[in-house]
Amino acid sequence: MAMTLEEKYAILSKHIKTAAGRQKIAASMIQPLRKRRDYQSVGRRAFYVEQLPDGALPIYDKDADVAAYVIGEEGDNIISVVKPKRVMFPLFEIAANPEIHLTEIKARRFDLIERAVDLGSAEIMAEEDRKIFATMDAVCDDPSAPNADIDITGNLTAAALADGFAAIERSDIRVATIFCNARDYSDLRKWDRDVLDPDSQAQMLKTGIRSGIWNATIITSRMVPEGTVYICGEPEFFGRMPVRTDLTILSADTPKARLIGFSMFEQLGIGIYNPYAIVRMKITRA
Repeated sequence: MAMTLEEKYAILSKHIKTAAGRQKIAASMIQPLRKRRDYQSVGRRAFYVEQLPDGALPIYDKDADVAAYVIGEEGDNIISVVKPKRVMFPLFEIAANPEIHLTEIKARRFDLIERAVDLGSAEIMAEEDRKIFATMDAVCDDPSAPNADIDITGNLTAAALADGFAAIERSDIRVATIFCNARDYSDLRKWDRDVLDPDSQAQMLKTGIRSGIWNATIITSRMVPEGTVYICGEPEFFGRMPVRTDLTILSADTPKARLIGFSMFEQLGIGIYNPYAIVRMKITRA
């Protein structure tokens, strides 16, 4: 549970009065040298996320006469559901169990406990996105998928991206999100003003960043394989993500081994019920 501003001020006021307290404050401000940013979940932005009330089951009536793809109860396999008009999205857990040796806490110049929690959260978010993009691949790998892959040789071009948009928009679904790797996103940075629409040009001039094109949001993630781009429709026509328990952190210390530990987990379901709302682009570079 996050502290309020008043609680933070109270803690600072308490510790700043003594030399030992000031040392603790200084240590908390030192940050470790990190290889990269901690991972943040992005895949769920393509889904309609629903917090399940206690006792409610993630069962949905399927209007579209197409296959739905859901992750099984163990979180390992992806199931294709074709015939039933009602679909249940199985719930599964994603967990992490960071542990810290008690002697390491004093040896470090930063808050090792907070860092362990941050890394555990990043691990869970990364695994969540792996499962989301694996589900997208399962939809696109199905031979009966209504939208075939768009194969590109060379760089990602505006014409190829426009074809991907058209494949979704022909079903009266608006494109909402584009997921790609940073390597493939670099192709979009190389587009000139003759390619960009006026809104994108204005955004580039104001911010220097291109976070969207043609009213769709561009999202980069290292969980997306290099050479793959996913174009997804609006969340309400794409998939559901029922969440029973959002990210929860429990104490899991092991006193006999002198370990400070945490049990971190979330329980949710992931399912794509409309293959018409996704197109995958495969880029082959020389």
